[in-house]
Parts: sequence; C-alpha cells; structure tokens
Amino acid sequence: MAGKDYGGQIRLRLSNGETFSLRGTMTLMTAGRSVEAVVNQDRSTDRVSTLTPYAFEMSFADKGQNMQALMTADRFDATFIEDDTGVSHYYTRAFFTGEPSINRMNGEVTGMAGAAETYVQKG
Repeated sequence: MAGKDYGGQIRLRLSNGETFSLRGTMTLMTAGRSVEAVVNQDRSTDRVSTLTPYAFEMSFADKGQNMQALMTADRFDATFIEDDTGVSHYYTRAFFTGEPSINRMNGEVTGMAGAAETYVQKG
C-alpha cells in the first residue's frame, strides 16, 4: 500500500515503552547527508557531501511528559508505524534534540526533534 499513500494513523513508540500521540506533523530526514553544489573558478561544478544524522521532527499532544527528562534521557530506539500505509521507520541509538515548546491553548508540543545513528524503512 505504500508508495504514493501518505498520512492516516501514525504511532511513535520508544524502546523504553513510552508512546506519543502525534499531532499535525511528522517529518523524517532519512538520507543521512546534506549535499551542496560548489562552483569552481573555471565554472565547473563539484558536489560536496556532508554526513548528517538520520533525524525526525514531530509535534505531539501534551500528556504531561517531563520534557527535561526526555531531553536528557539515555539513547533509545524509536519506531514510527504508519498503520494505514503499512510502512515502518526504525531509528536506532537516537536522542531528542531541539527546544520543546508547549502551547497551553491547544496542548500541542512543538520544537521537538530527534537524531539517530541508523535508519531503516520497511514496508
């Protein structure tokens, strides 16, 4: 079912058993590199590739999570499961990055991201 199908119900589960109720957005950075074009003085163009962490960004419902504990937690494995498309995303040896912000008017947490050493997609 994957391919051109997106969205639907998506779940996030950490290896410590913690789950998140995703809301609004989930963005995955799965290339593990950033590529830049560099132009030489003779107008030839080179490609410069810089390794980057496999990463994800998300927003989720505030369920009373301890943000300080999440941001300082040991590394974990994170699994994003797309129920409707049959696709799963596995991030290993991950940790949270960013600066979480809680909107107290609608209960949404934003500014939270994660970086990982490895990434695998199945489905």
